[in-house]
Amino acid sequence: MRITRTRHGLRLSQHGVVISELRLSAGPTQSVFDLLAALIAWRERRLTNTGHGRIGLLGFAGGGMLAPLSALGVSSTIDTCDLDRASYALFRQNCPHWTKQVRWHHADALAWLRRQRSGFAILVDDLSVPGNRDVIKPAICWGELPRLMRERLQPDGWAVFNLLPSEANRWEPQLRTLIRMFPAARLIRLDEFENRLLVAGTRLPSARELGQGLRTLLRQIRSSQAERFTCANAFDQPPHGVPALAGQTPPFTEDATTCSTATYVGRSPDRATRRRSQ
Repeated sequence: MRITRTRHGLRLSQHGVVISELRLSAGPTQSVFDLLAALIAWRERRLTNTGHGRIGLLGFAGGGMLAPLSALGVSSTIDTCDLDRASYALFRQNCPHWTKQVRWHHADALAWLRRQRSGFAILVDDLSVPGNRDVIKPAICWGELPRLMRERLQPDGWAVFNLLPSEANRWEPQLRTLIRMFPAARLIRLDEFENRLLVAGTRLPSARELGQGLRTLLRQIRSSQAERFTCANAFDQPPHGVPALAGQTPPFTEDATTCSTATYVGRSPDRATRRRSQ
């Protein structure tokens, strides 16, 4: 693990891929962590009228989500687990003001989640493991873990997946399999990053409503990601009446909310911030 100082805090990276952007004060990270935090904030605001539910984070990533969560006004307790004691110790040392908000467990994500009762309002899979000079998703993230996440959600809960392509830079068939596990899914693509975010559950806002809501929250904290993503419905086959196009691969999408794009040259380190190659 490489640790470098940045303008606002620390950057944790491995194999040239950023594992965490640890801001020391509330504010945006200008990365995928801002979108993940906005999804949690959106879900929590919906809970104010419908009751309460737990927030679960599988993979702590050095606490990179706490700064944007704080900027968005989220003060609820975060239940999280990770096998990396060093990054958690770094978080405690540099961000003591947020430690009371976090219930951190040194545990394997699958084993920890098996011990939990259902009732999560939102569960976020932010797991990754080192690959061949890269960082990839563990194999359990495409099968056993999402099935267990589905069982641990409350009836209207959300499962959120921070996804990366395989070492061969392919999404299929894993993404198709993941989408099929849930009655509804929204797929978020980022202009700058290779990551895709999948939001899944039984009852979800439309892609348009979710995209607009996320942009509003991201603008509130002045995150550059507010205008640099698309949100669409996800299907594992073409929707009824929509013919497949030549060269088009699933998951097919419709009802997209598209934001403005920008061009970036080169590949810079980022996992929850892995930037696109151009």
